[in-house]
Amino acid sequence: MKHYIFAVLITVCGLTATGSLAADNDQAVAARISAQQNAPGRDQYDSVKDASRKPVEVAQFSGVRAGMTVLDITAGAGYSTEILSAAVGPEGLVYAQNPHLILKLIGGRHHHAMVERMSGKRLPNVRYLIVDAEDMPFRDSIDLVNWAFNIHDVYNEGGDAAALKDLQAMKLALKPGGILVVSDHVGVAGNDNEALHRIETATIINLLKQAGFVVEASSDLLANPADDHSQSIFDDDLRYHTDRVLIRARKPN
Repeated sequence: MKHYIFAVLITVCGLTATGSLAADNDQAVAARISAQQNAPGRDQYDSVKDASRKPVEVAQFSGVRAGMTVLDITAGAGYSTEILSAAVGPEGLVYAQNPHLILKLIGGRHHHAMVERMSGKRLPNVRYLIVDAEDMPFRDSIDLVNWAFNIHDVYNEGGDAAALKDLQAMKLALKPGGILVVSDHVGVAGNDNEALHRIETATIINLLKQAGFVVEASSDLLANPADDHSQSIFDDDLRYHTDRVLIRARKPN
């Protein structure tokens, strides 16, 4: 039986998605993101992640612009959601999606952190949805999908079929020509990537192509050559500093 949305809007105000993209440039996006990094009410762990996540540079690689409608897949506690909220500006819209599992994962901590992040209408252009990927209501309506540090979990737990199911849901949500940005912790052949919470870059690219996306670019922006790929991403001396891949793909027109 499919699960349907039980929480569509949390602490939001009455904005609607814009149909046209406002004129924008890298400098304006960077300025909004930098300002948001210093905004009150960010999660206590966000600033710890900033240096390795390079939000301004990642946004520029992604091509996010003011006025876009963006979908943040498996948003977790919402680090990327808040960055994307700033990037698209007040005329843009961000949907932060979490699966139902989020309510039970580590006692629901990520879910509660997301709710707290949005309290007091801090992010008025964000809509928080708890819905499994295959049940998302979007059809050819999203400009950009962000899938950060989660494809390894889906693939390692369910193989090609599970990852492709989620990718097909994202493809269905995107407008023709829409952008999908995927990032994750790099794994290498021969290692137990499932136990290490990693995935090979070639596996991600193959999955994207199988799902019908056109892979445009792969970046080493988030690379860390000091990571030898043999440790868990949760090890104390590596946490938040893993070697990561960043890929931009596009739904064909």
